[in-house]
Amino acid sequence: MNRSTSAFVVVLLFLARLSADPQSQLTGQVTDSEGAVIANGRVVLHWDSSGGLVGYLGLKQDVTVVTNASGFYSADCPAGFYDVFVSAPAFTPIAAKVIIKEQNAMFNPKLHVDPLVSKEIGGMKVEGIR
Repeated sequence: MNRSTSAFVVVLLFLARLSADPQSQLTGQVTDSEGAVIANGRVVLHWDSSGGLVGYLGLKQDVTVVTNASGFYSADCPAGFYDVFVSAPAFTPIAAKVIIKEQNAMFNPKLHVDPLVSKEIGGMKVEGIR
């Protein structure tokens, strides 16, 4: 390979790196309706292709993360529109639409105890049930 071809390849690689989608993050803390943290909750980000209409490229596959012992999570993803699904055992799952721009975004979902679960554990009344 001659010198000019090598320089051309280096310039192409540099331009490709500049045009790559910068990674943003969706972060937050999952809690219950009383404010207690939920460890081992599952957060799934699913790219909404309607974001492509306004220039967002999104992800080819879903991103799934699990909350830590303090209920915190962090998911790396490019800017775009996302459907975010949050679930944990004994809680009613939720879904929300989240827009992530070039900077980081925060989403702090609150889960409610599932009424069927509270009925199965003795019919006790659980505060915060919708």
